[in-house]
Amino acid sequence: MRIAYVLGGLAAVVFLLVGCGGGGAHSTSDKAVAATSDASAEKPAPFPCPKPSEQLQVTLDGHAGAENAGILMAERRGYFREAGLDVWVRTPGNPEYPVSYVAVGDDDVGIAQQPQIVLGNELEETVVAIGSVISKPTAAMIWLKGSGVNEIGDLKGKTVATSGALYQSDLLEQALAQAGLTADDVKVVGAGYELVPKLLKGEVDAIFGGSANIEGAALEARGAEPVITPVQELGAPPYDELMLIARPECVVKHPALYRRFLTAVARGTAAAKKDPHGTALAIEQNLGSDPKAGRKEIEAQVAATLPLLSRSGRIDLAQATDLVEWMRDKGMIEEEPPVEQLFTNEYLAP
Repeated sequence: MRIAYVLGGLAAVVFLLVGCGGGGAHSTSDKAVAATSDASAEKPAPFPCPKPSEQLQVTLDGHAGAENAGILMAERRGYFREAGLDVWVRTPGNPEYPVSYVAVGDDDVGIAQQPQIVLGNELEETVVAIGSVISKPTAAMIWLKGSGVNEIGDLKGKTVATSGALYQSDLLEQALAQAGLTADDVKVVGAGYELVPKLLKGEVDAIFGGSANIEGAALEARGAEPVITPVQELGAPPYDELMLIARPECVVKHPALYRRFLTAVARGTAAAKKDPHGTALAIEQNLGSDPKAGRKEIEAQVAATLPLLSRSGRIDLAQATDLVEWMRDKGMIEEEPPVEQLFTNEYLAP
């Protein structure tokens, strides 16, 4: 399987999203489109929807890893090919970008967190979730034992790293509030893919938004002693940690294409659950996997993640409604979008 690994990040203010033709990494080009905070700026026209005979471009939520096992094993076992699909999978330049990549059509399918999807709609980066990958929160606040941090209140004056996603800053603010702190009481830095290295090097005092089954497992595999507090213990409601997303107009135009894709992913997920060793091997052999992750770390992440993967991919629409209402109540979004416009089970395998 070919996964293009992207070095470096994109500018925080100038968001570029590009058409990469026949595959390869997300990068700047003469097709780059700038999306600024100027609401009056003319929005670029999205790329055309994929045709059933064309390559389907997929962006993951980060490095190829255990949470992507359904996609990785569908490729490894040939399930995409059997479904008549030519799938190209890519690593985003930064974990916060998949919604934007899919919204403009630079990629046809992506993986993103449910709060990120809701916030993207608020920012007019509209996508629709067509399936669940992990149906409950796995994100957490993580610090190391013996670091001098024993509870959230101890983070006052300390440095906390997130991947950089906007919704994580909102959730962090809610978590700090549980201990009577505000965002001004801590220094928040974006770390992209470097959450674990920065924590191990002592460059930050805690990381927020990384998952217990990924970053937590990686820290343990590297001999650290992480103290992990799930976001639901810090005030967040239930939500889907990871979902498959696409452009609404594209799934309506080519529903059979996306159904075949989801069916292949479901087969890949089932295969991954039955073959943890093969899953770890698939991750290790991918160019888009974390270059710092060794076999022991990958196996630990696989063991912690496979039980969390959704077999059916079905989205809990009642849970989605509660999340949207909570985000509105907390001031994360101004308007409550109709849940059925953002989340659908219509394209899942019967």
